Amino acid sequence: MSAILEVNNLNKTYKNFKAIDDISFQVNKGDIYGFLGPNGAGKSTTLRMILGLIKPNSGEIKLNGSLINFKNKKYLNNIGALIERPDFYKNLSAYQNLKILYSMSRINNSKIIHDVLHEVDLFDRKDDKVGSYSQGMKQRLGIAQTLLHNPQVIILDEPSNGLDPQGQADMRELILKINKDKGITVIISSHILAEIEKIANRMIVINKGKKIIEGDVGQLMSSESIKLSIKTTSNKEIENFFNNRDIAYDSKEDIYTISWPEKNIDQLVKELQNDNISIFEIKQLKTLEEYFLNLTN
Repeated sequence: MSAILEVNNLNKTYKNFKAIDDISFQVNKGDIYGFLGPNGAGKSTTLRMILGLIKPNSGEIKLNGSLINFKNKKYLNNIGALIERPDFYKNLSAYQNLKILYSMSRINNSKIIHDVLHEVDLFDRKDDKVGSYSQGMKQRLGIAQTLLHNPQVIILDEPSNGLDPQGQADMRELILKINKDKGITVIISSHILAEIEKIANRMIVINKGKKIIEGDVGQLMSSESIKLSIKTTSNKEIENFFNNRDIAYDSKEDIYTISWPEKNIDQLVKELQNDNISIFEIKQLKTLEEYFLNLTN
């Protein structure tokens, strides 16, 4: 898959504070790319440098293989962005707000306003004042705004922030739809790790301005050892089983947690059965959140 965005050796320093420390990563065409890190990790600073809002001290950014010229903002025609919460005129309708943004751009297709409102499922509410919108509707209108100029890439900073579980699910579904139907590459900055695990195909984890790891979400989640939760009533027997095999474990009532090679789970179950240990449930605990915390702590 060819790269649509390349960031190479990016650095940003404020006085004596190193906000971004030699970060490099690549976003491929068609990716839903998760940009993860705790608060203060440097996510927003990096995204703002990509958008030309902050000038890096050193490093380079390429879009479609061409080096970005920060003095010439034409490259932004290919990027849509929603940084933090969308800011609209509350006393105007969704259509009126988008019309203002449309008039400020050089877009020559008034039909696009109707198209993007349909895309985010707000067309039936286009004439309602934005002040009457829920937070989820405002977020969807923010995404509509990013689509006005038909970009190749959209950057979404915490798009599920402040949404209830249903709103988060709706946002996830919308992002997947835009990515699939319109072929738009999506970069999502988030600390809601479970959301990224459900939606992204590739990701980067950064902390304290440095890249910790980057790669395919599926591959990063399938390391050799995983955490297993084992529920049993044979407490004494399973503790003897672990102790005799030097298997470290944590326990809480009738639930035991161990680290175990993923490829040998069937063998573990067989050995437990051979020792007549009653097992009610074995499940994998490893999630992106656990992985993330292990990397950043």
